[in-house]
Amino acid sequence: MSTPTDINGNLPPAAKEGIDFEGLPWNMNCVDSHKYLHLTTTDVWKETHYDPKTDSGDAITSSKAYATSPLPLYPSTTSLNYGTTIWEGLKCYRTTSGTAAVFRPDMNWKRFSNGAKEMCLPAPSLDLFLRCVQTACRENADLIPPYGEGMKLYVRPMLLGSGQQLGLYPSPEFSMLFFVSPTGNYFKGKAVGGLKLHLETNRSRAARGGLGSVKCSGNYAVTLRPLMDAKKEGFDDNLYLELDTYQEGNLEGAIIQELSAANIFLVLRTGEIVTPSLGRKTILPGVTRDSILVLAREYADELRDAMVASTGNDSVIVTVSERDVKVEDLKNASEVFITGTAAEVVPVASLATGSRDADDFSVTLEHGKTLPGGPVTSKLLDILRQVMVGTRSCEATRGWLRDPFASAEVFRAY
Repeated sequence: MSTPTDINGNLPPAAKEGIDFEGLPWNMNCVDSHKYLHLTTTDVWKETHYDPKTDSGDAITSSKAYATSPLPLYPSTTSLNYGTTIWEGLKCYRTTSGTAAVFRPDMNWKRFSNGAKEMCLPAPSLDLFLRCVQTACRENADLIPPYGEGMKLYVRPMLLGSGQQLGLYPSPEFSMLFFVSPTGNYFKGKAVGGLKLHLETNRSRAARGGLGSVKCSGNYAVTLRPLMDAKKEGFDDNLYLELDTYQEGNLEGAIIQELSAANIFLVLRTGEIVTPSLGRKTILPGVTRDSILVLAREYADELRDAMVASTGNDSVIVTVSERDVKVEDLKNASEVFITGTAAEVVPVASLATGSRDADDFSVTLEHGKTLPGGPVTSKLLDILRQVMVGTRSCEATRGWLRDPFASAEVFRAY
């Protein structure tokens, strides 16, 4: 059994005064105060970048002022021409004990490394990746918001081809970056209800055999035009389909994927908590997605009362699964929610087709009309946040919280 927090480092300095951290939007904030890391290589990452035996290297010394040290990019930069950029998103925040915690950075490294391989970029070692995350948090320590619901220092690692070339081949130089932004409570100032989602039947986010499971820039660029179109019709986001499984006139038989930048879960009246499988390699293996799966399985018995309240079935049994999820499953859902780094868990109020779609479909979820969502959605959010701030733990969550102000050895030791 793990300790209550899994972290035992020094307390970070106090949050910078004069900033309304809770009210900060999901955007770049306080950029005049940021520092970022910039490491480069022409082949692989070496001990000069980071040597864990001596805790030395560029991972510790390569920080720059964000506002006054822009990247030196040329028009022929590989990533600008051919899109060879991957990135991650993770968070650092204060726990109830006052220590800082970074949430599951090893999971981000695993996805980062897979993306690097797919995009012909040199993957960093786990030691190098974690030390860079730790340095980014330390260099921006006073931008870690005070303890409070939903507030965090967002950390974005990036890896891109930064060399110059015209030909279509891997870059002659690579840059790895770690930059940050403090962000506030995702829900502050937002409407009182859940998301209104559009079922996108015309355009594809990802197809089998492609890069749908890689956190590369192109996976987000392809969603922008459909997202803007959906917003014009009053939707908050799109829910994409495995478009090869959709036939006009049989929308309910189509398999769903994910949103523009979030995974989706259904709470079915049968008691099943289900999310689309990763097996098709068309959706991102989200860290919050995985965390919810782990916690739902670990605390299934505790979730039972919430499931009864959600479904109205006194004999319901909670089960958790990953499988192909069809549009028709939405009609059997008592709750639907999405997961992501920004808001953690967000309820869905409705899903429907729009004016551009050939098929008509509409589902309204009563439990999603108010925040934080239905009984199961809100219970899972409570459990997740308790784990995040160190007031709940179990063997399955061991190592999820790492203190960036502990020693480098302790930070990477889980």
